[in-house]
Amino acid sequence: MIKKIAFRVLLTTLIIFIASLYSFANDSPKRIVSLSPNLTQVIYALGYLDQVVGVTIYDEFPPQVKDLSKVGGWINPNYEAVMALKPDLVVLMKDQDLSFGDKLRNLGLKTFTAKSNDSIKDIIQAISDLGEILGEKEEAKKLTLSIESSLNEVNQKTNNTKKKRVLLVVGRNPGTLEDIYVIGTNNYMDELITLAGGENVVENERTSIKITKEAVYSFNPEVIIEINHLKIDREDEILDTWSNLKQVDAVRNNQVFILSSKVLLHPSQRIVEGARVLAEILHPEIKEKYGNNN
Repeated sequence: MIKKIAFRVLLTTLIIFIASLYSFANDSPKRIVSLSPNLTQVIYALGYLDQVVGVTIYDEFPPQVKDLSKVGGWINPNYEAVMALKPDLVVLMKDQDLSFGDKLRNLGLKTFTAKSNDSIKDIIQAISDLGEILGEKEEAKKLTLSIESSLNEVNQKTNNTKKKRVLLVVGRNPGTLEDIYVIGTNNYMDELITLAGGENVVENERTSIKITKEAVYSFNPEVIIEINHLKIDREDEILDTWSNLKQVDAVRNNQVFILSSKVLLHPSQRIVEGARVLAEILHPEIKEKYGNNN
């Protein structure tokens, strides 16, 4: 009799457990609006893009997003457009949530907020958290382990190289060396520079700061990398502008490089691509010795 009762309890517990798993799967979002391109990219990597019904005007990757409805910009979403898509989940970053997260929730929308993307650790955590809410916990685990392994591989390849002094420029007035915005130390891009065998010449802990061309002389970087945010080819303009600083090591030794914003400015799984590209710029012998693993 006792054995029968124990068996029934065990069976009931098992049924409840299976039912809870089924319920969790059914609760997974089916219509997602992504308000940040990096989160769209993570959703894609988790194999969940088919459930995305709306993205921002800045989303470019993966290519399939061009066919999705656009719901405004990163800081100014179109609430009517969002509501019209009838999402059961809206995903956004912490800074966005602080700005308009309550507005979304007051409209009756369920939200997921990635807490931060300041560091590589933050990016890894955001992927894990998003995988949890999508019901793709195992896929998220595989993805984060792959990212960590790939970044470690880049670090191993550059570990015994001489660190090169790097200035990473993310903005300036076109055609001039005025209002130059550069990356500081408190962000994942600084971490990628270090992993790739570089040393950020800017020691300011702010994410980015504005400097003068005189400061560039003072920093005297060995390598200057400028982000080209525009889709048009600006290579000649960028190189011509920096050629005015011939006393700077990077300019004198033809070590000024131009990267698309797609390579470095996406805090998603694509940081692996960013680390590899930086490593090959700073230490071209890496590509020759190990081959191109991209």
